[in-house]
Amino acid sequence: MSEIHSKDSYTLRSMIADLHRFIVAHRGSSGTAPENTMSSLQDAIEVGAHMVEVDVQLTKDDQIVLMHDPGLARTTNGKGIVRSMSYTDLKTLDAGSWFNSKYIGEHIPLLSEALQFLNDHQTCVNIEIKPPQKDDDHITRLLAIVETVISHNMQNVTLFSSFHHESLHYIKKHYSNLYTAGIHLPGDKRLPSEIASEIGCNGFVCSLREITHAKAQDASKHDILMGVYTINDEHDFHKIMKYNVPALVTNFPKKIQEYLQQPT
Repeated sequence: MSEIHSKDSYTLRSMIADLHRFIVAHRGSSGTAPENTMSSLQDAIEVGAHMVEVDVQLTKDDQIVLMHDPGLARTTNGKGIVRSMSYTDLKTLDAGSWFNSKYIGEHIPLLSEALQFLNDHQTCVNIEIKPPQKDDDHITRLLAIVETVISHNMQNVTLFSSFHHESLHYIKKHYSNLYTAGIHLPGDKRLPSEIASEIGCNGFVCSLREITHAKAQDASKHDILMGVYTINDEHDFHKIMKYNVPALVTNFPKKIQEYLQQPT
């Protein structure tokens, strides 16, 4: 994914070209702040994360919010399904106290709010597209997410990833200039280049348990961005250092950044 660029430019391509390895803050700095909140994004940026990964869901009134689960119970004081509630209702919920009492009153952010914040701080973003739920019009959801990114003029700094490879194929078919990354499906024996040839993705992501030298070498050979999750401690870090993997996905960006900066 290399190209001629200025070091002052703020694009996904320029970041990848400039950095041999870089930190992706998983749901923000989700090990130190409630996931998918403005606090987790703030923490990630303060410690120098190069990219922030977020999850998104669609509300009843077609607003896009940062939320991993379809349901509210795990990470808020609410109940029910995100898609069945309006954002007017959702924005009154507490999305922080489950993590720590100091985050009481943390709100559920809109994707647009998060994008504006990341853009202001010149930080790239990875938006994970969730697989369709039952009776889910996933194309409507997909288009809403993509058009929000475009409306913020962040298409050059955004990577769309998903286990649902059909969604990524749709993005590439209709928005060929956007960047996508297929997430490894359980039991899938294909190499990154084989998946990329099928869905046109620019990147490939797998878990630390799933990484192999064959995958890493294949991705590098075919100029496919490779990412591995979740690198959270020193043991994980030393394991991933054995592989040629640029994108290190972590809940603790400060900790992993410190390991990266240690002399080898």
